Amino acid sequence: MNVDKDLERFFSGEPPGERTNAIRWLQKKVMAKALRLPRSFASLREWEAFKARIRTELPGRIGIPAFPPLGPSVPRGRVRVGEDALCERLDVFVDEDYAIPAFLFLPLAPRGRLPALVWNAGWPQDKFHKSIQLLGTRLAAKGFAVLTFDHAPFGETTPPMDRMREAMTLVMGMGQVLGISQLALRAAETMRCGQYMRSRPDVDPGRVALAGLCQGGQDTWLAGALDDGFCALAPIAAESTFAIHFAEMASYMANGDSSPFPFGILDVCDIEHLHAAIAPRPLLVRANLPDNWWPISGFDSVESLTRKVYRLYGAEDRVDFRAEVHEHDITGPFADALEAFLLKWVMPGPA
Repeated sequence: MNVDKDLERFFSGEPPGERTNAIRWLQKKVMAKALRLPRSFASLREWEAFKARIRTELPGRIGIPAFPPLGPSVPRGRVRVGEDALCERLDVFVDEDYAIPAFLFLPLAPRGRLPALVWNAGWPQDKFHKSIQLLGTRLAAKGFAVLTFDHAPFGETTPPMDRMREAMTLVMGMGQVLGISQLALRAAETMRCGQYMRSRPDVDPGRVALAGLCQGGQDTWLAGALDDGFCALAPIAAESTFAIHFAEMASYMANGDSSPFPFGILDVCDIEHLHAAIAPRPLLVRANLPDNWWPISGFDSVESLTRKVYRLYGAEDRVDFRAEVHEHDITGPFADALEAFLLKWVMPGPA
């Protein structure tokens, strides 16, 4: 036995703890697959062909469920909130076995058909979250209809249990054996809520926007990329790429939840392509610097490709990217930026 030669082989190249590490093996596969995705489009025609591929292939790849046609969505009650708003408790129809529990905030004295916002709560927030309700009443006072709802398994969507663990495991486990990713289910719920809002006689169907925080921001750029029914989009605190996420984050922080990661999505696209697929509709993007679970080094990739695609449409003036240093909530500069964005792009101008 030649000890010196054995040691030389042992210490050459990557440390053996890395060479035999399953996480490192998977990281390399993520990075290799991400590198094969196109990020340069010479013409609008070339981009539109890739966007058509996203819309054709992605729903089946990640398992976005098909819902039956929209049925009656039953209101449970209505209450006045503060000086300027009403809150309606309703269930948005999915099928005969499921309706999405929601709050709808409305102006106390509406004038004509209303501009609207569908708000996506983050993980594990629901419609009872105080900041979300404050956002709803704030925008209702400005003349908007604001729908905020519970994504499965949070809020009123599942029987009482530990929703962060037991209910999430049940929903994700059953979804996975059916081929339905958790984020795909959330996107389907989001699109159904948009469909519901556009069906209301008191809402202008051409002025329904979509926004959300964190995993709700993911729902926003995913549903917005697939559904042209949303006139303007605002994902907040949901900005990186899947490639950067796993290239970096797995090295310094273990993920405690797998729900944000649809299976097989890198066979079709990454997050930057989904932002770009929103073009040419108005797009507000805000990152939150303290959110280390969204690696900031992926932000450049998202902004760069999105701006390039918007430029192909001659619509780069409709894009607004920035980071803030703030709490992880729809308060402060995030709420202010969202309100200004909606007033600019969604609120009807003077008659």
